[in-house]
Amino acid sequence: MINGYMFVTRSQIGGIDMRQKKFHSIQRMFCLVSVAVLLAQTFLAASPAVRKPNVPDKAIESNLRIVIDPADQIFGTPFSITVIGLMPEEQASINARSTDTSRIVWESNAVFKADIKGIIDVGKQAPLSGDYTDTDILGLLWSMKPQNPKGKRVAPYSHDKVNGLTVRLTVKDSEGQTATARLRRYYQRPGEGLTHVPLEKDGLYGFLYHPVSGGPFPGVIILGGSDGGLYEWLAQVFASNGFAALTLAYFNYQDLPQELIEIPIEYFLKATAWMKTQKSIKSDSLGVIGGSKGAELALLLGSICHDFKAVVAWVPSGYIWQGISRNMRLASSWSRNGEGIPFITGVLTPEDIAKYRKGEMDSVRQFYALGLEQADPAKIEEATIPVEKIKAPILLVSGTDDQTWPSAEFSASVMQRLEKYRHAYEHKHIRCEGAGHMVFLPYFITGHNRFMNGGNARDDAHGSLISWTETIAFLHRHLDR
Repeated sequence: MINGYMFVTRSQIGGIDMRQKKFHSIQRMFCLVSVAVLLAQTFLAASPAVRKPNVPDKAIESNLRIVIDPADQIFGTPFSITVIGLMPEEQASINARSTDTSRIVWESNAVFKADIKGIIDVGKQAPLSGDYTDTDILGLLWSMKPQNPKGKRVAPYSHDKVNGLTVRLTVKDSEGQTATARLRRYYQRPGEGLTHVPLEKDGLYGFLYHPVSGGPFPGVIILGGSDGGLYEWLAQVFASNGFAALTLAYFNYQDLPQELIEIPIEYFLKATAWMKTQKSIKSDSLGVIGGSKGAELALLLGSICHDFKAVVAWVPSGYIWQGISRNMRLASSWSRNGEGIPFITGVLTPEDIAKYRKGEMDSVRQFYALGLEQADPAKIEEATIPVEKIKAPILLVSGTDDQTWPSAEFSASVMQRLEKYRHAYEHKHIRCEGAGHMVFLPYFITGHNRFMNGGNARDDAHGSLISWTETIAFLHRHLDR
């Protein structure tokens, strides 16, 4: 530098040029790499084929959903369970949870693999693992087990007779994202009211349910079993299917007999006459439905009263048995004209008595089987219900593992008698393989205990579905006139 001016030599200029060229070359290379990285990132974001299962954006906004269709409906309505929003062939677990009226929590679990569209259809796919193994839309229901049982002996699922059944389903994908939905089943169709008519007249007790609008409707009388009392929930679900349904108490209610001993047949004939006077009921389209001891009664009534145009007997006996009494009074279950109707007496073995005293008795099937086996043939003939006199179609439902009494064998005997006498009307026996005594409403048993009923959770669930579907179709077929 001279006099404030800087002078640069040629050699220095050459060095500057070289450094500048090197700098520009590095700069261009950096730009090219940056562009390449940006292009790669853009390609990866747009291409689902190379997306990793733990991409952060899925955690931010998940499309995972579990869909139940229909979610809210009356018992007996078919449904589907579908999971959407999964990756192709991604695994996901489904948990089913329900709390019964005893505050016991019931749960089941199953793991599924989505199809190539990222969908799980529970009714069309078998789980990879879990509490059941086969393709079964009812699997998540019947496989539920209690999580906090009370006592050593697990009680059956305690159902809510007012609010119906609620099951919460939760799906969890491979990243831990969850979605929930509820399956609800009611005895009364959601959004549709029912007319409720109390019956407390001339010594009769019951409640009649029928749809609010329309009518007159075909009528049905519902006869409960050995618990007695009323079955309003059952009348509600029949009414929701288009019937005028009377649940009729005949013992263990108000001032009616407290025990099932010599209940007068005239009581039921009086109730039938009352049904025929109701403007909401088609007087020439009456049916009778009974379960267990109520089924025995339904067959007996059908053989006596020809006002019935359809008879449904769930887990019935074709014989009249001794009544049910706390003090072991030996008498018929039913009476007519003031006299007990001939009956068969059951047989208790010493082993059964010992189990009963210890609180370990879980079957009374042998009581009836041995009673029939050891009874005098003339006595059996007297106590046999003359089903051939029923001037109406007959539907029988039984379970092959019924531990209350051998309903499958009893039903087979009824069918043989009908064939022998060439019964002129439809007569059908639905034999539910592996099922027990509780084959009534579908989805009614989500958890199960064999205590006094027999069967198993899976076969009971499927048997109940078949029983209910066939019952509703049978009644409509013969009463919708």
